This record gives sequence, structure tokens and C-alpha cells, in this order.
Amino acid sequence: MKTGLFMLICCLALFGCKEQRYSQIIGKVQDESLKEVTLYRTVDGNIQSYATTQVGPDGTYGFLFIPEQEGFYAVGTDRVHFPVWLKAGDVVGLNLQGLTASLHGKNTPENEMLYRWESLADSIRIKAVLFEKVRSNYKDFFPIFPEFVSKAQDFQKKVQTGNKEFDEILKKKIGYDIDFYAIMFLQTPRTEHPQQEDWPEYYNQILSEEKFANDEVLQFPDGYRMLSSFASFYIRLHPIQPKDAGELVEGMLRAVKDDRLKGELVMNHFSRSLKSYDAFLEMQDRFGHYLVTPSLKARNEELGAKVYDTKPGTVGADFTYPDVKGKEVSLSDFKGKVVVVDVWATWCGPCRKEIPSLKKLEKEMHGQSVVFLGVSVDEEKNKQKWLDFVKEEQLQGVQLFASGWSKIAKDYQIKAIPRFMVFDKEGKIVSVDAPRPSNPALKEMIEKALKE
Repeated sequence: MKTGLFMLICCLALFGCKEQRYSQIIGKVQDESLKEVTLYRTVDGNIQSYATTQVGPDGTYGFLFIPEQEGFYAVGTDRVHFPVWLKAGDVVGLNLQGLTASLHGKNTPENEMLYRWESLADSIRIKAVLFEKVRSNYKDFFPIFPEFVSKAQDFQKKVQTGNKEFDEILKKKIGYDIDFYAIMFLQTPRTEHPQQEDWPEYYNQILSEEKFANDEVLQFPDGYRMLSSFASFYIRLHPIQPKDAGELVEGMLRAVKDDRLKGELVMNHFSRSLKSYDAFLEMQDRFGHYLVTPSLKARNEELGAKVYDTKPGTVGADFTYPDVKGKEVSLSDFKGKVVVVDVWATWCGPCRKEIPSLKKLEKEMHGQSVVFLGVSVDEEKNKQKWLDFVKEEQLQGVQLFASGWSKIAKDYQIKAIPRFMVFDKEGKIVSVDAPRPSNPALKEMIEKALKE
């Protein structure tokens, strides 16, 4: 969202800001090419745009907001951004100077300490990460890197702000930063590239089982880039000849212990490379057990929906929902039978109108290898209404509750109900937009599927 947030800050300053939960970031931009500044939150080790403001005629910018939680945010652009530590009520003065940033005015102890570190690391960071901005090769980087490491490790020992949580996090960030800058220098384009024997001694200690043993790195704005670079560095030192993308990912996963981190590597790799639903299903079988967090599971569902093809003959996208007794039931549970899915809701007039015809069809197909599967997209708050409706109307078949427009709606691109779908005995699509029970064509479609 774009807004004149700086003007909002100025107005509030005139009248006084009574709500102390608001945090402010204010400063000047000293790069004339930068016309707008973005505030990012950290999500799963990546930056996610939170708000964008135009730079004023005098170079000023600002944000006023309530932080979702205490932790790292970032300010700048997606390519060049700078970390800030925020909690409710904090005021941060941050000037943007192109490739660097500096504090101004009164700041929090956390950001004062953070920018002492950022200032110490600036020259190394720019050479290693912003390679297209500053030309550098190993002949000018390697001689200064050991001294930087020594200074960084000394600084790391002296971090003390009075905020114990922040102090521990910053100490860890410094360690990750050092490794990240070292690895990124090797992995980015240079005019000259060194042999391994030219590397400083520090490179020999980057790979360690103690590193990436938990998911703490994902709290940093560039946390996933740190993870990915580490995994790539591991592959560089443990070369493999992968036969497919799966074997390459398996090689990268050996670099880290933590299942969530493994899941992030899996999801980020396949979100860029998957082209078909068959490949998606293969990925699920091979790596699905690493998708352990709600975020990973949600992104996995989105990925599946993105590559899913609903043409006849395609394997049906599986879904799992509770029945009236709370038992989890999946579409894939009914392999060997023709499955008729009715996506409906208690509030849907046309859905209710089809109930008599549906009951008649179920009676006519009784004793045959057909399962009628009702999936309600009523919202969670209306679950009892659904249960009562199922009982009062004496609905037959298997009745499931999807808690709104969830996975089934995304996968099958359902935007209106009722929607009837038919799957064959192998779980493949016959039709994802089948005729309604009031149309004899639905019975004909089922009978044909039974014969095949």
C-alpha cells in the first residue's frame, strides 16, 4: 500500500500522539534515484512488503504503524534494504545513503547496537552482496576478510543493550552474517575467481553440524538467503551428480538438521521449478514430511493449486476434511469406487433445491461401487448449523465439513455452488463440472464410469 505516511507522522506530531503503541521510522534519503521507500516485515526468513511511502521533495520519508511483534523489520528496496529492530512504541531515525544507512537523532539501545554492527560490516557486505554496485574480486577481498572476522568476533562478545533477548539474537545474527558474506562472495560474479587453496582459513570452519541446527535464522530479513547460500556452499564442497531435481534437493538437505529449514529449502526450490501436478505429487511423496509448519503447508497447497490441471484423466487433487463424527476422510480413501462429490452449503438455495434429486439418484445407485461425498463450504462458525441440517434433512452418503472456501475450492477453482464432480475408480477426473442430479446426464456419466 502506498500512502503519505510521512505527512501523517508530521500531523500527529503537531497534535501529540497519545497512543504509545505506535512505532515510527523517520529519516532522509540521500539517493536522488530513490523515489519511494518500502517497509518490510520478516516472514519465514524473507522480507514481505508491509507499506510503501513516497520520498518527499526534501528527501524525507516516514512510517507510523503498530508492529505485529517485536523483532526485525527492514527499510529500503527489495534489493537494498536495512534491518531495524522494533517493538511497540519505538522511534527509529534512519537515513538512507544508497548502499549504506545510518541512525540519526535519539534511537533505541537495540538499534544503536545493531547499527554499530552494520557500520563495521558495511564494506564487506557491499563487496560480497552488492557485487553489481561495487566491483571487487578475491585479490582485494580476501586480504581484508580475516581482519574483519577478528573485529566481528570481538564485537560479538561485547554486545550488551539491557535487552537480553535482542542481545542473544544479534550475537547469532553476527555469526550468520559473517558466513553469509564469505559464501556470497564466492557465489556471485567476479572478474577473477580464486581456487579453493586461495580461500582464507575461515572458510574451513563454515560448514559445521552446529550451524542451522534450529530455525532461528528465519527471524532475520535475509534469513532464507543465508540458509540457501549455506546449502549451496555445502554442495560445492560435497559435489554430486544429480539425476533429477529431487536428488539435488536431497543433497542440499544434508547441509542442515532442522526439519523446518529442510522444508523451507524444499518449498523454495520447487515453487520455482515445478511445472506439472505429477511432479508436485512426486515432490509430496519424497519431501512432504518436511512441510511441518502452517506456513509451509499453506504454501504447499497454493503450489499444488497453481500447477493442478483439471482436465479429464488427471489424478484428482486430494483433500481431507472431518465427517459428522469428526473422523478425517480423504478423497483418496475411496480408490476402487466411482466418487461423486457435491460441493454445497446450507445457505445455498440452488444446493438445497438439488437435495430431492440427489437422494433419488443415491437410491437408484444403491449397491453399486459409487460413493456420494458431500463437502460443505459453510464457515467454521456455522458448523453446528451444518450438523443440524445434515440430521434434519437426513442427508445420505459421506458428509464432510470444509470450513469455508478452502483447499477443495482452490484446487478445483470453485467460485460458485452447487458444484458436482465425478472421479473414476482410479481417482482420476471424469468431470469437475458435472451435471446436477436433476439432470439425467449425471446418472449417465456415473454409469459410464462404472463400466470402464
